[in-house]
Amino acid sequence: MSCLLSIGQEVREIYFPVTIDACDLKSADNGTLLTDHAILKLPASYSSNGKPTRLVYMAHGAGGGVTENEWFLNKFGLQELLLRNGYAVFDVNGGRVENMGGELVLASAFKAYQHIVENYNIHPRIIVGGFSMGGLSSTNFVYRYSPLVLAHVMYSPVLDLYGQAWQNPWLKTTRKAIAEVHGFEDPSGSRFDTCAAAGSNPLTKFLVRSGGDTLKPYPVPVKIWHGTGDKVVTIRSSRLFYKYVRQSGSPAELVEIDSDDHGLSCGNEKMNRELLEYIKRFN
Repeated sequence: MSCLLSIGQEVREIYFPVTIDACDLKSADNGTLLTDHAILKLPASYSSNGKPTRLVYMAHGAGGGVTENEWFLNKFGLQELLLRNGYAVFDVNGGRVENMGGELVLASAFKAYQHIVENYNIHPRIIVGGFSMGGLSSTNFVYRYSPLVLAHVMYSPVLDLYGQAWQNPWLKTTRKAIAEVHGFEDPSGSRFDTCAAAGSNPLTKFLVRSGGDTLKPYPVPVKIWHGTGDKVVTIRSSRLFYKYVRQSGSPAELVEIDSDDHGLSCGNEKMNRELLEYIKRFN
């Protein structure tokens, strides 16, 4: 484990390993132990006693994840804004940067969460955020561990394994990563395996048909920001996800931004302020 302090020794930046065993993964052989990388950042206001600090899981996109001593989302302003406002933040690599919302990243994020609440003065109910590909991991985490989650926020999220990621892969490795992570019968990435992906595709998970409507009951309030012209991760699935959740009666908001910049998946000053004001409702 390593601990780095920011200038002025105000923000604690803690890198730690997460160990996942066969009990946590359907596909692992008995006795298999896997190690993943995790990061926790504690705000200057953190105290080991007194009022617990609120925690935000920031699920990274395919641009970069967590290593032994680096975190891709350190490059962007959202985590700084959250820390300045008294939130702790964490993320895990998920076994590989393109973790595709699979079982490994879910197990890793939960193990990291357990370690954090057991060793730090952290409130056990958290905010979950997903950024680009992190839409997959964050949404599947919410479905799996909804009693732990207060609310869910997403920037330019991938919410459809097939319609967004498979049909419009952002890297040459994307289809192969999907096939391997989700246990496709053909792991080469040459053919989409609908059956294997069914339980892990956020857009199609738990859909209910009622008359002419498609309903998607969602266990926590959710808010999405997405550029209307985004060609890397198209907005269609965000619109459908929002529509289905709203039609079910669950609280949901969608902010459509007149932009074709997928860089919005890491936020901007206006989006970050809006996200902060939204999650403050759940303190």
